[in-house]
Amino acid sequence: MSNSEHVPPAGTTTPAAPSRRQFLAIVGGAAASVTTGCQNGFRIFGYDVGAGALYDQNIRTVYVPLFNNREFQTTPYRGFEVDVTQAVIHEIGKTTAYRVTSDPSKADTELLGNVVMIQKMIQNLNQQNQIREAEIQVAVDVVWRDLRDGTILSNPRKPRQGPNPKLDGPPVPFDPSVPVPPDRTPLERPTPVRILATGRLIPELGETNASASKRIQDQIAVQIVSMMERKW
Repeated sequence: MSNSEHVPPAGTTTPAAPSRRQFLAIVGGAAASVTTGCQNGFRIFGYDVGAGALYDQNIRTVYVPLFNNREFQTTPYRGFEVDVTQAVIHEIGKTTAYRVTSDPSKADTELLGNVVMIQKMIQNLNQQNQIREAEIQVAVDVVWRDLRDGTILSNPRKPRQGPNPKLDGPPVPFDPSVPVPPDRTPLERPTPVRILATGRLIPELGETNASASKRIQDQIAVQIVSMMERKW
């Protein structure tokens, strides 16, 4: 017997190694838990991880109507607002825990978009006056509104203002005989967020208006979903 071999003491038993089926079950369960955590978020050591840490968990549903298009365009950009709306809906479902609904009466929030500019800039021509390089620029104005109380979620967060107990004195005791004054808080006015995206177009590399538009739509969708993250 070599010195490297280990002999367990008398009266002790060596634990049996898990079988192949048990090992695969453990690995599969761990992978499933990680996948679920990435989509819906989870808590570890008291901290939120995943989508739950980035997005407001009090919001569950988003209504995304078809974006408007103020920039009149013909082929090849006709129907651009339809494609960018679909890209935004896909990105919301892929990245966040929000559920997109087609019924505004059952939605917590609504996301409104307006295409305000589609511009193609030619940067280089060949000797036959054909496009060698161009760039497409698109601008979209976005407003995200809470349908429950009218709060404009996409507006910049304002500092909280309230009474100062040291300056305003002690609170007035509650008197049930005094009627409650009406709420005269003015509704918050929306300030659209301008989203800008560009797409390169080089025909010699096989790039077309369609491929450039697809890149732009994906960029806009990612920027909008990033805008929907919870404010710190």
